[in-house]
Amino acid sequence: MKASDLHPEVRKVIARTPRLPFAHRFLLPVSRLVYNVAAATKLPDGVMVLVKSISGVDVLVFEPDARTSEGAILWMFGGGHWAGKPSHLNAVAGFAARELGVPIYVPFYRLAPRHPFPANLDDCYAVWTHLVQNAARLELDPTRIALAGNSAGGGLAATLAQRIRDEAGAQPIAQCLFYPMLDDRIAADRSLDQINHFIWNNKANYAAWRAYLSPHKPGAEILPDYAAAGRCLDLKGLPPTWIGICGLDLFCAENDGFSERLTAAGVPCEVYRVGGVPHAFEVLAPDARIAIDFQRSAIEFLRRALDGYG
Repeated sequence: MKASDLHPEVRKVIARTPRLPFAHRFLLPVSRLVYNVAAATKLPDGVMVLVKSISGVDVLVFEPDARTSEGAILWMFGGGHWAGKPSHLNAVAGFAARELGVPIYVPFYRLAPRHPFPANLDDCYAVWTHLVQNAARLELDPTRIALAGNSAGGGLAATLAQRIRDEAGAQPIAQCLFYPMLDDRIAADRSLDQINHFIWNNKANYAAWRAYLSPHKPGAEILPDYAAAGRCLDLKGLPPTWIGICGLDLFCAENDGFSERLTAAGVPCEVYRVGGVPHAFEVLAPDARIAIDFQRSAIEFLRRALDGYG
């Protein structure tokens, strides 16, 4: 891929954004530090942030100045399962909390390689369970809680939805997935290493999945249930879904395939595609019109879901 392939609105900023050496495990501490600084976003007005401990998991709670709904969103941050933190969602989660009038809960889940699967999924599930079981005290409707996530967090949201479905009980009202990291088998296709993907390439993808799935390897014939959302054979009964797809993203094909499988399984699935942009483009170019429209589509989907209009 060349800079000329990029959409004009994001070309300059994306072309000059360096790729972090996530593929080199010995450089992971440095890469994680740089990523955690570079991925910072600004909290908008009209929302305050609280830090709470829920079932042993630290959680950032984005609380709007005025609640207008009994709904809530459990939102997972991105970072390849081995970097990232809740405050990276300051901009989008803060905006969503203010616009939708609902609290948003972002768990600081444990990270690979120190804590491989299922540590982070267990953390998110613990927070979900707490929200449902304590809904009355938290002034929430347990049937109006949505899931959301970005990148690896999108993959976590998708596997969390599958686990909640299989264990019955209150179900998410929707899942909102920003360019989700869904399928380790993509990483196992090493021919993709030769493609110059912007921001997140397959070498980094392979290293991230390998750290997360340890002791299993990406592309293994069998993985534990919920290790990779794209591995799920039966997608029936999952909540209505929004998937944001970036046209130049390594995950574009797996996101397309997942959305098609959801639709075939009878799950309402809304796809918002932006051509000429790489992974997480809206974080790097938040003021671009295409980034604003991308985020707005997700927020409006969540609004309809939380209001009960589907």
